[in-house]
Amino acid sequence: MATRLYGIVWRWHFLAGVIACPIVFVIALTGALYAFQPELDRALNPKLLVVEPTGARRPVDELVRAAPVSCTVIGINLPSAADRPATVYCTQGTRREVYIDPYRATLLGERDVGDSFFTIVFGLHWDLLLGNPGRIVIEWASSWTLLLLLSGAVLWWPRGKRGGVWRPRRDVHGRQWLRDLHAVFGAYALPVLLAVTATGLMWTLYAGEKHWHPLTEDAVHEAWDHPPRSTVRGERIATEQALAAARPANDTRAVYIALPAAPETPYTFLFYDDTFETASIASSVWVDAYASTRLLEMTWDDRSVAGKLDSVAYNVHVGAILGLPGRIAACTAALILAALCVTGPWMWWKRRPRGGLGIPPRARRTPWLLLALLAALGWLLPTVGATLVAVVLIELALWLRRMHVAARTPPGSPD
Repeated sequence: MATRLYGIVWRWHFLAGVIACPIVFVIALTGALYAFQPELDRALNPKLLVVEPTGARRPVDELVRAAPVSCTVIGINLPSAADRPATVYCTQGTRREVYIDPYRATLLGERDVGDSFFTIVFGLHWDLLLGNPGRIVIEWASSWTLLLLLSGAVLWWPRGKRGGVWRPRRDVHGRQWLRDLHAVFGAYALPVLLAVTATGLMWTLYAGEKHWHPLTEDAVHEAWDHPPRSTVRGERIATEQALAAARPANDTRAVYIALPAAPETPYTFLFYDDTFETASIASSVWVDAYASTRLLEMTWDDRSVAGKLDSVAYNVHVGAILGLPGRIAACTAALILAALCVTGPWMWWKRRPRGGLGIPPRARRTPWLLLALLAALGWLLPTVGATLVAVVLIELALWLRRMHVAARTPPGSPD
């Protein structure tokens, strides 16, 4: 039984790995880059993203006025770090980011959101720059990555082995050496990779929207979907005045301010932690645009349990938790995953027979428990389910073809 199960797991691990590896490689590399997005972005664009602190920050409206007059401003972000610029978000045909020195209210520069390096990196990670078809491919590869990790753990499990479990053996070469690297590094990265992969699936087109997103709907989502209204009277108050009314006492978090888009629209403030030290526990405040009056405040306590998990899961996925060690762990695990996408096919290339594919043999029977597990995973992960249905249909078509050929072949005739 154990030998048969091992063979089944090996076959599926092999087939899924060979097919999914090219996409998983892209996901892993872009994920590794994104773990250090703030530092890398500043290194690539120091004139835009680094300022010299001097004195006090200028009023928000003054920073907004420093943006080009051709921009239609929709919001501004004020970071918590003293050496970071304010970012004004505006539309000018396309969505643009305008960077303002917060101490001098001077324009540092601007860029189209879609043209930045990390927008492209994120696009590759999110949908391969292909829109919804790309999101489906990413979800398919990510779903199978979860199964690859679980099946890989089954194949790695020691079962009395001493070598190639916790460290590569020194006395092996060729395919065995690759196997040890593949198994050992995969085992060490497994906990982080499982966490990153599972949390990533929460934002997929089918698994996320079908099973997870409905659970996260809560009062905070309702407030953002249907915010309160300002009472229109006289002149709109200054943004700085509204910020003073909105910011909690002794709060040093970063804040994104959505400016009123219509007379009855309030100021909207999102306070969040941009230091990557802890899970970003954000709070939202809506302030009447004509009086320093809080209309509504939503904090962490207003989130549902699923909503809180959703917030923490995002930070786990991008490594934005536990500070630098968390991001190093996420980046390292992603790089190991990319390496596994190389060592896996490389092992197959070395072991394949001349003129053949070297696919592990198909089992005569599959245990019912394993079939039930696959069915459950197919329901939770729709792209896995679609793949399994396709495999069953292909196997059925091949079986019918064999039956048809056998029926037309006279007894005693060669095949």
